[in-house]
Amino acid sequence: MFRGDAQHSGYFASPDIDTLHGVKWKFKTNGYVFSSPAVFGQDVYFGSNDSTFYAVDKSSGREKWSYKTSGYVASSPAVTEESVYFISSDGYLYALERSSGKLQWRFNEGPEKHFSAPGVQGLQPKDEIIADPWDMYVSSPVWHDNVLYFGSGNGNFYAVDANTGMEKWHIATGEAIHNAPTIYNDMVIFGGWDRFLHAANLETGREIWKFETGKDTVNYNQTGIQSSPVVWNDRIYFGCRDAHVYALDGMTGKLLWKRFNRYSWVINTPLVRDSTVYYGTSDTHRFIALNAINGDSIYSKDIPAGYIFSSPVTTGKQIYFGGFNGTVHAVKAKNGEKMWEYRMDASVADRDSVLTADGEISNDFYRRVFKDGYNAQTHEVAMKGLYSVGSVLSTPAVSDGVLYVGSADGYLYALH
Repeated sequence: MFRGDAQHSGYFASPDIDTLHGVKWKFKTNGYVFSSPAVFGQDVYFGSNDSTFYAVDKSSGREKWSYKTSGYVASSPAVTEESVYFISSDGYLYALERSSGKLQWRFNEGPEKHFSAPGVQGLQPKDEIIADPWDMYVSSPVWHDNVLYFGSGNGNFYAVDANTGMEKWHIATGEAIHNAPTIYNDMVIFGGWDRFLHAANLETGREIWKFETGKDTVNYNQTGIQSSPVVWNDRIYFGCRDAHVYALDGMTGKLLWKRFNRYSWVINTPLVRDSTVYYGTSDTHRFIALNAINGDSIYSKDIPAGYIFSSPVTTGKQIYFGGFNGTVHAVKAKNGEKMWEYRMDASVADRDSVLTADGEISNDFYRRVFKDGYNAQTHEVAMKGLYSVGSVLSTPAVSDGVLYVGSADGYLYALH
């Protein structure tokens, strides 16, 4: 599942990739690959914004099968021995036979939609309802005891029988839910654009607790939960667009500590391992390690990655994540020291002059794009410019010393 398991541990039992040798293979799709791959057996499973879900051989990159939907697939799959589950922006949760890609069933969750608000992100005109251009994922299902748990752009959170696709229960939150839930004891925990982290009973959907994060009704910038929650030592950790990382008591939802990140979003899902919390920030371009018990700083590194939406994962001594500037990074867990960096071909070419000489996103790029106004149309041009460098919003998966990750250049990469 997303980040490996139902608790999103982010740990992959694989040899560390101490030295990068290069690209083992890459598989071309016809759309951005924001979906995070899942490795199961000898295959890699992932979606693309070309509306297609793919299964490829992990050794060769050869396509095993593909399945076409009617919407982009930015969801990360859940994979079992028999089935593969994922969500498309066409509003369906799909169940496919793992060996063949044949449709088993699909569940209609209703129309998918982006988070929208008046003048979101300060876009003009201020009184017009505008879709948030930074809401680029959809929810990713989690499988637990033969039930699938997932959110929807329609504001509902669902529990669906994994064998039949029949709904067990749902919760209405009122705003889009575009992350992956986590399982803790007898609870499923999820967050959304309603600003709350929710804990509900697995069997009944009854709310056990909820925790409120920051509110911004001016630009709707410092509000909403895109990060997925992660479980460690009876605590729940997650990032938020209100620029905080939170640590909560898992049973009660009580705040244990929070860390402010200078108005910089934490979109990625924190990695918690060996009593340390690791995560990346957006505008400040930092990779940060905190004490998991009290939130004290261990280190904070300036990483030339652009905005960090890709969630960190680890093989033990090393941590891996992607950047908006078309890069993949490996750093030492103990001190954040750089081990290696891989730049996508599109990032090296930088045909739209998006990046500075040191690989950061250029302020001049934004000045050029927004010279005719800051509105939905110019912002769409800006996003396409950013994606043109092969932005890595996908979260890596590592297996047998090979790292698999998607890019906005349309490829799934196998790096070794």
